[in-house]
Amino acid sequence: MSQRNHGSILEFLKQGAWFSGLPEGLQALIMERSIVRSYRRREFIIRQGAPTKGMFAVLEGRVRVVSHIGNGEEVLLHIGEAGLWFGEYAMLGGSGTRSIGSIIADTPVRALLFPVAEFERIVKDEPRYFRAVADLVLERYALLYRYASEAQGFAAEERLRSRLQGMASMERSSVPGRDAISISVSQADLATIVGVSRQTLNVLLARLEARGLIEIGFRCIRVLDETRLHKQGEGKEKQDDDHAPARPRAPGVRVANACD
Repeated sequence: MSQRNHGSILEFLKQGAWFSGLPEGLQALIMERSIVRSYRRREFIIRQGAPTKGMFAVLEGRVRVVSHIGNGEEVLLHIGEAGLWFGEYAMLGGSGTRSIGSIIADTPVRALLFPVAEFERIVKDEPRYFRAVADLVLERYALLYRYASEAQGFAAEERLRSRLQGMASMERSSVPGRDAISISVSQADLATIVGVSRQTLNVLLARLEARGLIEIGFRCIRVLDETRLHKQGEGKEKQDDDHAPARPRAPGVRVANACD
């Protein structure tokens, strides 16, 4: 990696909450021992069941986090953009660990690969650095446990609010300091993630937009009020909305720039 690329990538990664919280010595080691890779659209970056390569950070582009179940059916779990780290689970298990999910390039992707073999060398010399990756795994585990619990006990709107808030939180941790967070996700993909039909999702999104919580754009949702979105419909606001029709968007209204 050239010094110029090294510097620009380091500054970008330092915008993220996890990487910026690492000791400077570990940051330097990750940069020194990582490789920049490019992937075509729809190319597997990590394939479920395959031996782990390492941990990745998305530098450019967007990825799909999926799980293959049963007879190979693909379940969409998350859409991630630049700044997202993934592959951390297998890092803790070592080079023989097999991936529990797949990561697929949703667009052309440029990513930083931190090989698992290099991580093992680093923690052999400095065991306390193992905790840095373990903390990220625990954070992701807590989020997945929350989603699994909500799938059993939450109504559709509450699940949608929780997923939007969670996705916004992950985006904010990658590139903090923004007043509003734009989530690049199609309504078809979001409906799959939440577990509702497209028609139901359209109604629910219209309700949230009418409350001023989000703004809907083309393949994008802008979260305007993350705090209220996280309250899961508490108080009179939700009671009133449950008895009021959603305000659908009028035909012909241009929304493509809502997330610009």
